[in-house]
Amino acid sequence: MVQTGHAIAEFAHKHPQLFSHWTTTSNYLISKAVQDEKHLKNLYEKLKWRGADVVAFTEPDIGDQLTAICFYGTPEMRKITNKFKLALS
Repeated sequence: MVQTGHAIAEFAHKHPQLFSHWTTTSNYLISKAVQDEKHLKNLYEKLKWRGADVVAFTEPDIGDQLTAICFYGTPEMRKITNKFKLALS
């Protein structure tokens, strides 16, 4: 879950206006779980392909593995991730 915090910080850095809008209009966070790094990469690419405002966080302490992504949760983008279980459930 700590990796989620890194991804949120990266999103705020790369998309400051969208992040500001999110903090004043929604402020909801949902963390989902994926099976492994391969599935996370596939989800990231799918979201990017669909036009999502999405960032990836790679952890330098473990060989730059992709450990988390963060995206702006529009209704269209949420449809893509509805099939994933909530993290820590």
